[in-house]
Amino acid sequence: MAGAKETPRQKMIGMMYLVLTCLLALNVSKEVLQGFVTINENIETTNSNFSNNTQLMLKAFDDAIKNGHPEVKGYYEKAKLACTKTQKTYDYIEILKQQVKQYTEAVSGADTMRLANIEKLDDYDKPTFFLLGDDEAKPKTGTNSANELRNEVNGLATELNSLINTMTEKNGLKLPEEDANVLREQIKLFTPTDNYFNKEGELITWETRNFYHMPLAAVVTNLSKIQSDIRNIEAELVNKFASASGKLRINFNSYEAKIVPSSQYVQSGDNYSASVFLSATSSEFTEDNIQFILGDVDTASGKLMPGAVALPVEAGTGKISIPAAGVGRKDVKGWIKFKDGMGKYRYFPYKNEYVVANSAVSVSAEKMNVLYIGADNELSISAAGVAPTDLMVNASGCGINLINSGNGKYIAKVASTGTASIQVYERTANGTKPQGAPKYFRVKKFPSPPLKLLGRTCNGTIEVPANEAKLLSAVGVDMSSYEYNIPFKVTKFTISLYQNNRLSESKVINGNNLNGAFASEINKLKKGERIYIEDVQVKGPDGDRTLPNAKIVIK
Repeated sequence: MAGAKETPRQKMIGMMYLVLTCLLALNVSKEVLQGFVTINENIETTNSNFSNNTQLMLKAFDDAIKNGHPEVKGYYEKAKLACTKTQKTYDYIEILKQQVKQYTEAVSGADTMRLANIEKLDDYDKPTFFLLGDDEAKPKTGTNSANELRNEVNGLATELNSLINTMTEKNGLKLPEEDANVLREQIKLFTPTDNYFNKEGELITWETRNFYHMPLAAVVTNLSKIQSDIRNIEAELVNKFASASGKLRINFNSYEAKIVPSSQYVQSGDNYSASVFLSATSSEFTEDNIQFILGDVDTASGKLMPGAVALPVEAGTGKISIPAAGVGRKDVKGWIKFKDGMGKYRYFPYKNEYVVANSAVSVSAEKMNVLYIGADNELSISAAGVAPTDLMVNASGCGINLINSGNGKYIAKVASTGTASIQVYERTANGTKPQGAPKYFRVKKFPSPPLKLLGRTCNGTIEVPANEAKLLSAVGVDMSSYEYNIPFKVTKFTISLYQNNRLSESKVINGNNLNGAFASEINKLKKGERIYIEDVQVKGPDGDRTLPNAKIVIK
């Protein structure tokens, strides 16, 4: 976009875009793509509130005319004309958003498909093909293309600039030149321009910058951002026209419309902090013209209900700070009491939900999602903001059995190899609610441990001096590299010697102890002679198995 001065709201949205785009460049997971979903929903909510606020401003225009101020009618008509033009482009983008979602999801007829319900948030190819075609060097044009969108937005910018120009002419409705210049700069902010370059210094088009090789979540959010820019200029136009009329000076200087918490998740012991403010707020608000209320109010008399409090006001916004106690979902709700341009109090309810969770850090190694047969596989299961007693855990596959040890700790026992799954639910008043997707675990037998001979790990051959070989009394297994305390035990093996240039007869030993077998011969071993340990049978938690042969070479 062009380098016009940005409003605080636009700077905030730009900062959110920068963070998520950087994460996207790192090829993050689908969980992080949910960040785009959250931003998109916030933008769509803001767009709706922008529209509602603009309608209130238009109604104030109409009320002023009906209450004996016909001189504002010309500005009112211009404001309605501007809204008609912006609404046309806004609706075009809304249809385009639905079409690109339907194309990517391969569904039809779902005109109100929400981004949060879409499976293919990380699909890069279909949104790119839909808007740009299959050739980056020659993007497609025509219906449902990024090029058509660009032309639509450029057309709106041209029409709005023309409307502003008619109001700065001698014989037209008077719009102060200062206000006209502010509006022109605002229009520049959303007018498509090709002013980006790649690392090779090549020019990147507006279409490519916004929609090429972007996941669906980012594409839809970009479209919502353009809609937000349109709602912003719409509100600015109506506000400036009202100001110019000289009769309804609605001096809004900061545009937002919702309760915005610092975080949707709060750790136990911290405070829940949020800002509550009207869609069109102003630094000039005082207790005489606006009041932010936490709790209920009698809208007929304006009297606060028991337990309700008036919030402190800073820079036109109400400030909430509630101690976070007890994990789980919490509601916060109240009212905004606002005196409109006609001196009448209006009431706007707000409500939001946040989650209080215990302080916790979860670290998972993706390649360690393994359960072992015969072991007590320890699991910690939790869901943010849900008490362990409110969790229900279902497990299936591989004969898995979960034993609840309390406080979110479980022991998983499995019987056969394959894949097991664990699904976590929250118990609610209306039944159960899944907490994310199922978690899958590979179920395996324990890998065979190496032999342990003469206190050494043996993976085939070890070399020892003759005086050390004399100490051989047993054959064991080395479990030092295992995180689990696994009872592998040698039950049988065969021993033979290569001595005096000939191989002795083999002797089968039951158990793991030599019990003096070949003791005198081993005491006489010389350099180069060998002890062979073969057919080693061990019993493990998942049954019997044979370990690889080993030999001891005298050095």
